[in-house]
Amino acid sequence: MTVSPLRRGLRATATLAASAAVVAGLCTVPTAAAAEGYSLAEADPSITQPASDPFYTPPAELPQQPGTLIRDQFAPQLLDAFDTGDTPGRADKILYSTTTQDGDTVAASGTVIEPAGQWTGAGPTPTVVFSPGTRGSGDACAPSRAGFQFSGVDTDSWNVNLNYEYPFYAIASALGMRVVVADLVGLGTPGQHTYVNHTEEGHAALDAARAGLAFAGAPADSPIGFFGYSQGGGAAAGAAEHAASYAPELNVKGTFAGAPPADLVSVAGAIDSHMISGVLGYALNGALARHPELAPLQDKYFNDKGKQYMASTADECIGNSVAHWAFTDTRTLTKDGRSFSELIQDDDQLREVLTDSNYKLGSRELNAPMLLANGRNDDTIPWSQARDLAAEYCSSGGTVQFDTDETPSILPKSVINHAVPMLTQAGSAFQYLYGRFNDTGDQPAPSNCGQF
Repeated sequence: MTVSPLRRGLRATATLAASAAVVAGLCTVPTAAAAEGYSLAEADPSITQPASDPFYTPPAELPQQPGTLIRDQFAPQLLDAFDTGDTPGRADKILYSTTTQDGDTVAASGTVIEPAGQWTGAGPTPTVVFSPGTRGSGDACAPSRAGFQFSGVDTDSWNVNLNYEYPFYAIASALGMRVVVADLVGLGTPGQHTYVNHTEEGHAALDAARAGLAFAGAPADSPIGFFGYSQGGGAAAGAAEHAASYAPELNVKGTFAGAPPADLVSVAGAIDSHMISGVLGYALNGALARHPELAPLQDKYFNDKGKQYMASTADECIGNSVAHWAFTDTRTLTKDGRSFSELIQDDDQLREVLTDSNYKLGSRELNAPMLLANGRNDDTIPWSQARDLAAEYCSSGGTVQFDTDETPSILPKSVINHAVPMLTQAGSAFQYLYGRFNDTGDQPAPSNCGQF
């Protein structure tokens, strides 16, 4: 029986996940070493070194053309430690130029992983640009900074970097797709990470595609797809929204946007008193970086604990934020006992910033089909705001398939109902992009606009 490349790649998921689980315990301690004397720390010192890697320091003069490759460097990855004869392709870190919401040029980082398998679909080798789910706000949290592209510890801050989506990258590589992972603005490189600023996340993903293609020596019109879940889903949707105006030369075939935080006000209410309450600090710190006029609001609204929260979440990874701020009721962080979501709704300045088109998705037309998915019982990213986003894209003429994951509610506010659909929807996401890359006119993209 002949096994299709897609089925073969998806079947590899269990093997990759098992390898990741085994090595996780080896990689997340300063003296990590694999079996038979193979030292991961010796092979990739970034596992235990602080985040002051000079690779990420941009030159004084940045190239003004967005998506210009600045430098690259070989990047050992997890499965390089095991001589299986069937490991993913070579990985390299890249530094490239991109732009902020205001058009300022900044440097961003990422990773390019060449295909391990041969692309047997229609047309040339496609490229999937992955945008990461929430990693944190500190430079040490960037996916490309993780030791072996999987895990590590910054011994200066003790921030733990776990690149939990690495198995997805390996699957795409095994399917014959080139992989580009965008760290996003300020995550790995100088400056505050502008968390859930979809304009900047979209720019970073589009420019990662440009730089990744240039690094690989691939044609500029190579097929491109975007893939992301949670924060990454918002970034993927941001890239899809901005593609037509910001990077019209890219040949975008489709996007998977899983559980995108399309409406920050709605999300803020959902994750208050949540295990990952710290992510609200990521968003507020990012907004302050682009809107210094909001700085006086900290003294106006936050008590001492609230100011400590803001300082702490400005430079830590998600695991550390969970350790410090899990299940925090934001009413305990304000002088008058209002929650963060109430402050956003009540303060005109704050509301105007966090509800404009940089943070709220859906105001721009798509130039390629999209699969949008969310769990009905998602305890982190409300299902209703994702459904509304799908409807907005449909109303502007988009080809959108909106899928609902029906995982039952389990331990609300624990992230379980948000994390499980990331796994259950992954197969559909890969099938969707595989179909878009193979669409020669006889496999039109599915759409259920008006039916959800």
